[in-house]
Amino acid sequence: MSINGRTCHGQFECLISSSTGKCTSPALKAYQKVRSYAVWHLENMGLWGTLKHLLLRACKACAPQKRKLNTQAQDRKLSPDQEVLDLEPGELVRVKSVEEILATLDRNRKCRGLLWMTGMRKFCGKRYRVLKRVERILLESNGELREMRNTVLLEGALCDGSEFSKCDRSCFHFWREAWLARVAEQQFSSSGYSESETAT
Repeated sequence: MSINGRTCHGQFECLISSSTGKCTSPALKAYQKVRSYAVWHLENMGLWGTLKHLLLRACKACAPQKRKLNTQAQDRKLSPDQEVLDLEPGELVRVKSVEEILATLDRNRKCRGLLWMTGMRKFCGKRYRVLKRVERILLESNGELREMRNTVLLEGALCDGSEFSKCDRSCFHFWREAWLARVAEQQFSSSGYSESETAT
């Protein structure tokens, strides 16, 4: 598209000049960050799991000399067959259970640097086709071209924005192959797959 006589590629000053920004106070930003953190844990770990997590964090904060003892939470080790599936467009996959996915995350809620985002839980146990592999992405914030590995997009697995101030961008979620499992074609009906179909 063209803005002010210049071609815009949807980034940097083009985005700023073609949109209406909202003034966000530091207090609101802090609230949004805390809310996002709380919603993620409640969604993926439940109330009891969240309280237990906060209690453990508090205990570790009071005993810094013991922080290095729990190395497993800092660096989850995945076997090659878990981490690399070499999925191709059109293949059928099942999103693993929440418990299986949480086991791949480090203490920052990431798998190899990729965040398991709020709102992704609802896709767990369901079956989808791979839309495409993600090899590289352009970060709109700073223009950095970042390469990615073992990550795919799934057909119909979009962010609905409900936990992000009702954002309407409908972005694709990024899926680590470690969060997915192949499903045989014959396990699907002849009419195709169903997004709402749960795994058996």
